[in-house]
Amino acid sequence: MSSDYDPELEELLKKKFKQIMNTTKRMQENQKTQEELVAHLDSNTFDNFIKSHKVAVIDFWAEWCAPCIVLAPIIEELAKDYPQVGFGKVNSDENQDIAARYGVMSLPTVIFFKNGEPVDEVIGAVPREEIEIRIKELLK
Repeated sequence: MSSDYDPELEELLKKKFKQIMNTTKRMQENQKTQEELVAHLDSNTFDNFIKSHKVAVIDFWAEWCAPCIVLAPIIEELAKDYPQVGFGKVNSDENQDIAARYGVMSLPTVIFFKNGEPVDEVIGAVPREEIEIRIKELLK
């Protein structure tokens, strides 16, 4: 009677499992880091956020909005590359008062603030360069 146990295979499986768990952990940590770079704002935090940053970039979005999902990683990349800028997200469905205050009619809408005042905006899922040009201009 032969045994199905293979110690070599067992060792390989353990090693592979450990690699998968480490990769999963790194991905989760990276996701947390990116989420922390872009503040999730609401009626209680919005005004203080835009006033506490010389330059703030606010992404108005909604869960059902496919172009918003396309734009989100671009905003996260820019937040990583421009730590001196405040990056925030406002869920327009949950914070209709803020969206209405700034006349947000289409999603995604990115509004640029300088010293707490809106100074520019882009509408739609635009390339990174479109947003980056405006950020550079505001940082001058």
